[in-house]
Formats: sequence, C-alpha cells, structure tokens
Amino acid sequence: MKKLTLLFATIFALLISVTLNAETYDFQLRSRTNGEIKYTTVKWNPNETAVIFLPARNELQPRIKKFLDTSKQNGSTIINSLTKIAADQNKNIKNKIFVGTLPADPSIRPNLNGVVVVRDLINIPNAKSYLDREKIIIELEKQGVKTISSVDLLGGQAFRYADDKRPHVVVMISDDHYQADTWMPPLIEKFQNENELYFTILHGEGGNIFHGIDELDTADSIVIYFRRLGLREDQLNKVKNFIESGKGCVGLRTACHGFSVGGGTKLEPNHKQWHEFDKKILGSNYHGHGNDALGSEISNNPEQENSPILKDVDPANWHSTGSVYFMNPVAQDATIYQYAHSSETQKPDNQKRKKITEKIPVTWTRMYGKTKIAFTALGHWDDAKEPQFQQVLLNLIKWSVDKKRD
Repeated sequence: MKKLTLLFATIFALLISVTLNAETYDFQLRSRTNGEIKYTTVKWNPNETAVIFLPARNELQPRIKKFLDTSKQNGSTIINSLTKIAADQNKNIKNKIFVGTLPADPSIRPNLNGVVVVRDLINIPNAKSYLDREKIIIELEKQGVKTISSVDLLGGQAFRYADDKRPHVVVMISDDHYQADTWMPPLIEKFQNENELYFTILHGEGGNIFHGIDELDTADSIVIYFRRLGLREDQLNKVKNFIESGKGCVGLRTACHGFSVGGGTKLEPNHKQWHEFDKKILGSNYHGHGNDALGSEISNNPEQENSPILKDVDPANWHSTGSVYFMNPVAQDATIYQYAHSSETQKPDNQKRKKITEKIPVTWTRMYGKTKIAFTALGHWDDAKEPQFQQVLLNLIKWSVDKKRD
C-alpha cells in the first residue's frame, strides 16, 4: 500500500513539473514605427530565452520575483548583467527579456538593442510618478525597443503602483475592417496621457484570442471594437460576467455585431457567439448599413446639449465618410445624443427601397441593470481624425466609469 501511495505521489509530482515547464512562451510584443503602435504575438522556446534582472527594491519586487521564478521553472536562464548578454557568451540564447531597475538618465542606460522590456516591471529611479515611468517606456519604444506585459507569462493583471488610483478601462480591439487595429491604440494612449484614466489594450491582432483577458477582473469599464468574432468560451464568459457586474461598457461601430459571426462561417472548437449582445445589452438591432460612398451627416441632439456626453463637442454638423448604420428602433430607455442624416435609401424587411427621411440614432447611453452602457455607430478610420468624434468617445468612456448612475 505504501509503495502504491509513493507511486501515485511520484506521478503527481511529474504532472506538476510538466505543467510548470511551458513548451513555448506566447508573448505579445508592442512596438512603434512612424507613430504606429503595433502588437505582434511571438512564440519563443523558454530554453532559448534569458531574463536579465537588475534589482528593484520597492513594491515591484514581489511581481518581479514571481516573473523570475516562473521563468526559471520553465527552463529560462536568469542573468544579472546586460554585459554578459551583449557579449553573447551563451550562444543558445536567442531571446532576451529585461526586468528591474533602469536608469532614468539615457546617457548611463544600458544598451537595450535586441532586448525586450517588460514594461510594467521596470523601476525608474527618481521618476516622480507612474506617469513619468509610462512616458519613459513610450520613449524607449519610440527608440525601437519592443515591450511585453508581465501578464503574458504570469496571467492576472499588470503591475500598478499602489498610489495609482486612476479608473481602469480595458479596451478590446480586433478590427482591421475599419482599421481600428491601427488608429485606436494611439488615440487611447492620447486619452491616457491627457486624462486621469488608466487603459489596458487587449489586442486581438485581427483574430479572436485576446492576451490578458484577466485584466477585466480589476477594470471599471470595457470598450469593445471588433467585428463578427466567435470568442473562446472562457473569454466570452469573462466578458459576459463583467457586463453583468454593474460597471461600464462602451461599444464602437461594429460592436453591434461583434459577437455574431457571418453566415456560413464555422465556429472553432470551444468558441461561442453571443447573438443577444446588440439588442439585450446595447439596446438596438443592427440590420445593415448604407452606401459606403455616401457617408452621412452627423448632428448633435440639441435636447442633450448640456449633457456630459456632449461636453466640449462642437455642435456644428460634420460629415462622416463611414456609411450610415441602420439601428432603428433603439430601446425606449436609451438617451440619444447624436443622429446621422443621409440621402441613402433603405430596404428593410424585403420591402421596396425607400428614401431615409428620419434621423438615424448613432450615439446613445442606457442602463442594463446596474451597468452603464454606451454605444456609438461612429468609428470609421476617417472619424478617428475628427475632434468631435474623439471628444464624444472620450466623454462616453468617462461617463462609463463615473460612479454616478444617470
């Protein structure tokens, strides 16, 4: 009996050791080229990866230790000198990751050529705030340094300093149809730089898998911009649970058919759709769009001119080159802030085509239980250049994280 017990214990230990040693690292690199922020997933062999560590003796230390311990368990090399890596003393090392203390003075900063920086596990001595650290990380990326988040290895949430009390907004992007994959990250970064908001971008890279989905566990609001994706069931459940939690949700343009794949598209194993999202959550059914060549004229609802959604939004009409989205009827409990006008003709319910004379709602808010829901059908790549669109989107996000219920 003792021998049998020992055998099972040995097998269990072996199984645990297998789970600790990852076959590959799936890291999502963030890089910058000519103002564009790019996300690219790479697969690395842990045995060909070194983690360079320069001690950071502050509240970062526990997360750094966990990163180092996990890397070591997976078979990666831990090195406490950038010089050794630069000299290529270990020919087997193809991938280099840096965590720990980085001098704020560029003149004494070590050479990071070919080294990937874990952006949330960097300590910058003399940095006055988390904002200063974020600016330095951005400067490094502009100089050609690629970065990752510790979430890629450890899961959970990226490290944040205890004094960082900004509302947390998770942005899920995966839409090359309207080029949101390209234009949205810089716009979100601008929002973060100019406002007391902390953003995490979960970038699907045009696909339906999102790195860092556990960031939703500490989020105050979620922004959704993707189109016709069936999400992996565990990730979809994470999104559903968040929206049911009574926080905030902002949908952009294709979010109104974001969770419903196109006809004839076969779902991957363990992936699900969420057909009810548009009507049940957003408060309207998407039923097609107009002629791409016509676009639409966007106007503010004068009855809501004093609302926080239209704060600092120029009241003048403006032309969107994005086709009008047919969203009528909108839920009766929705408050409408913007309309689209178009010379477009519409063919609803297999009836004869008719000219659109009514105003089409494009921006509104509503409550879903205790959850604040906002939606705008705007979000064409040309809209992103319009100050009025940028301001409305920022206002919707701010409203979604405001604890007041209105």
